[in-house]
Amino acid sequence: RRHRGDVAGAARFAARGPPSAGARGSTARRPTPRRWRRGMFYHISMEKALVLPPRDLRKNLKDLLVARLSKLVEGTCSRRFGYVVAVTHVEEAGVGEGRITEGTGDVTFNLVYNAIVFKPFRNEVLDARVDYVTKEGFFAKAGPLEIFVSHKNMPGGMRFDHTAVPPAFVDDAELQIVKDTNVRVRILNTRIDADGMHAVASISDDYLGPL
Repeated sequence: RRHRGDVAGAARFAARGPPSAGARGSTARRPTPRRWRRGMFYHISMEKALVLPPRDLRKNLKDLLVARLSKLVEGTCSRRFGYVVAVTHVEEAGVGEGRITEGTGDVTFNLVYNAIVFKPFRNEVLDARVDYVTKEGFFAKAGPLEIFVSHKNMPGGMRFDHTAVPPAFVDDAELQIVKDTNVRVRILNTRIDADGMHAVASISDDYLGPL
């Protein structure tokens, strides 16, 4: 089963060629009602200025720009757009419209590109893997998203077993949550910034919890 939070899986899907994103925006385009979306993954149009020194102005310039752009933006995170999974396309116009800086000879290229981004929202449900367990709750990860589920957001029958090795939450039905358990959670709140993506989640609803 491919988890919805599996970022590598999204990148493989993107390689098969998702539908084209919307029209060009001024700096970056927020997802619109006509966006392409699969789960918490969006395909959007964005812009980035890249500066190349004169020594890099050579044949296969587009390949160089695409490689530098991918290295620069993939794996980064922003509050507005979330986590950039993969660059899928770079428009030709930006590659051929470099602007020379007087004095240095550096050339600035304003690249318009399409990218797959991962951005979960409140009340969305996704699968994650437990990273570690404490008496206050457990921490899990879904791709780049770090998730905390408090003991207050678990079903009433679940309790922390301080005698278990490794530490675990258990209930009378013999379900348990330990390190590396796959769980299904519902997001209650998120915090996304340049340092990463974080969420508080719950497993107290029906069909949530250990898988």
